[in-house]
Amino acid sequence: MAKELNLNSMENCVCFNLRWVSRAMSQFFVSELSQHGLLPTQTPILGALAAKPEANMAELSEWLGMDRTTLVRNLRPLERDGLVKSMGKGRGHKVSLSLTIKGRVALQKFLPDWQIAQQKVIKTLGKERWTEILRDLERAALALN
Repeated sequence: MAKELNLNSMENCVCFNLRWVSRAMSQFFVSELSQHGLLPTQTPILGALAAKPEANMAELSEWLGMDRTTLVRNLRPLERDGLVKSMGKGRGHKVSLSLTIKGRVALQKFLPDWQIAQQKVIKTLGKERWTEILRDLERAALALN
């Protein structure tokens, strides 16, 4: 007999379960892509800067849905390693960011392995189901913000 889903019980806490799944997925991607020395929190920054060269801190923070302090924390090792360059001082619109040549090369080396890892997850979930999950999560995020 199937267990009834009790949405009021702590074991079904939306926040906990989303964070648990997020940590599990992050650990999977770290494991699959560790040879590149990039974290799952850093790679969207590189990808965003490749798509939008010369973005400022405020634009990038908004585009990635990342608060400024989280963005700064993830940018530090990318700058230290010469993958990203920041210009200007201050906050938000005054600091522009760009991907360096070294950053572009690192991203190009990273992408094929990322695509393989991405396909493993999508295959596990099923492409249609992944599309539904993503659509539902986006809808919930927009409705709640």
